[in-house]
Amino acid sequence: MNTVKAQACKIDVANVGITKTWGPSDTLISGVANCTYKFDASFDVKANNGYKYMFFHSWKTSEYQPSFDCSNGNQNASDIPTSATLGTAINTPGESFMDFGFLNINLLTITSAPQDITGNIATAYPAGGGVILNYFGATATVNRKGTSDTLHFEVKNITIIFAGACPAGGIGSVSTDVWGSNSQSGVPKAQCYICDRRQNFDNPGISLQATCAVDALTGKSATRWQAALLNGAVNPAVTAILRIYIDKDNDGLREPASTDDTLIFTSGLINLAANGGFQSVGPAQLPWPYCCIAPWGYYGIYATVTVTGFTNDLVSPLVIQDCATLPIKLRSFDANRNKSNVDLKWVTEIEDNNKGFYVERMFSNGGWEQVTFVASQATNGNSSSPLTYVLSDFNNTKGISQYRLRQVDIDGKQAYSMIRSVRGEGQKYNTIIYPNPSGDGKVNIVFEGINSIRDVSLMDVSGKTLKQWKGVTNNNIHIENLNAGFYTVRIVDVETGEQVVEKFIVNKR
Repeated sequence: MNTVKAQACKIDVANVGITKTWGPSDTLISGVANCTYKFDASFDVKANNGYKYMFFHSWKTSEYQPSFDCSNGNQNASDIPTSATLGTAINTPGESFMDFGFLNINLLTITSAPQDITGNIATAYPAGGGVILNYFGATATVNRKGTSDTLHFEVKNITIIFAGACPAGGIGSVSTDVWGSNSQSGVPKAQCYICDRRQNFDNPGISLQATCAVDALTGKSATRWQAALLNGAVNPAVTAILRIYIDKDNDGLREPASTDDTLIFTSGLINLAANGGFQSVGPAQLPWPYCCIAPWGYYGIYATVTVTGFTNDLVSPLVIQDCATLPIKLRSFDANRNKSNVDLKWVTEIEDNNKGFYVERMFSNGGWEQVTFVASQATNGNSSSPLTYVLSDFNNTKGISQYRLRQVDIDGKQAYSMIRSVRGEGQKYNTIIYPNPSGDGKVNIVFEGINSIRDVSLMDVSGKTLKQWKGVTNNNIHIENLNAGFYTVRIVDVETGEQVVEKFIVNKR
């Protein structure tokens, strides 16, 4: 790969994921067969402040003709893409088969919330030359990753057409040039470009299925997954790594490079033989609680495949778990100190065959112990309306306590709730982070007050925002999957604007 960047010019495209949604299929254009694909793409972009234009041009690698002079490592500010090498018809052999971009967008003004930028998809190529842009009804959103200059794009329904009937082995290796400019008028001049980024659109194929089974520990319905990779019938051998992710924030986005999604499986190197190599992974049960209880049991799962020699991942569609009805759907569970007592409150939205709840407690220096049993309020253990439970537990310990619910069915099957942390009696109402340092990449944060609404940000040692929580009403949060390093947490009281900043250390993970 030949990558070219000019001094004081910055553009980088990373974490590229491609999900094929249709094709390959032959399409007749003027009576001639041409090969058509449809796909979704996600990617991160780091770019100069003030970018106005950003374009992507792709060729089959065997026909690659760079848009720029990428040979000497220097860029002239007057460079514009050479239109003679770009697609002037969507079915011309030897020219780029995908030309796609965005106009009228100042990238670094995008907010941290996903923003619809479908109206900014280019419908005409600003450098002229009759280049046809392959947007065909695509839609797009973009949002800033934390406070950094990295933007996350989600582009759906991209259609590409390249000359000739679809080859038996698929489109094969693809080479892409990317360029950007902040020109405000006239023909834009490329201020930054990247040459010959190699992508793989369709090989190996990915299959991911969610199936229902019974959890051996709890006896409840649990989700298992079955993944398979298939090399094309006439393709050379490939080496790949398969990963399975949980859509932990339940936003319907596939963000494998984000802390919003949880990696639950990595295959290691998979060697797929040429001409139809196949490998199946699973079935294996999803880890608790994603296997078994609400709300985690409703989250989607997806697979990514990284193929040696390419700069993108192939990504499967999001598979929504739809196994048997979970025993209860817990709307909320809160635990707050009240002098020498801890007040517990939980609300269920749905109960199915529910006998009741064992309330369990753990002090900082011990194991889980049973506090009491609270019977279900539902008639015969079944309810489709919200039910509220309250309990006061005498607890005058001076250190941190943790509480959880162990829900039990009428037939004896059981599952656990999320865990809530409570400060000790007389412990000052400042923010507590424990364990600090952490030895396993997991920390708990217990907030100052009990009735506030907070926005919370987690940052690494460089100040980059890794994760944000908006409108937190619980008195604590749990963070996991942290790498070794120094971290900062900023907590903002939404009503008063008051800020608290705390630091902690992760020694290893």
